[in-house]
Amino acid sequence: MANTEDLPPSVVSIAEYLAMKAKGYDNHLKWNEQAMFKADLMNVRRRWYGVAPDAFAGKLRSEGMREQNIVELVDWLKKAQAGRRLVPDRSYRDFVFNPPPEGLDSGRGHQSRDW
Repeated sequence: MANTEDLPPSVVSIAEYLAMKAKGYDNHLKWNEQAMFKADLMNVRRRWYGVAPDAFAGKLRSEGMREQNIVELVDWLKKAQAGRRLVPDRSYRDFVFNPPPEGLDSGRGHQSRDW
């Protein structure tokens, strides 16, 4: 299992945010937070490049998120890393989580064939 300490700070803050929102709804992640996550996976691929799904799942688990939501989020992460396209709800299509991703070294970003 991957170490959650290896996660970038922006990914850690997103995991904490999603878990906090789920706790507010009887530990169920609402559709809009799911759409936000999908949109960020598509709009900021470089943030998620190299994020170990096991480490992300471990962070969500440590924040108290229920297993059903963890499986769903990790499945979307794996699909995005495999180059698949996720379609968030139209109202969140351009959504990007703050803070911005780390390591904006070249400005080129990553393309699906880099995954």
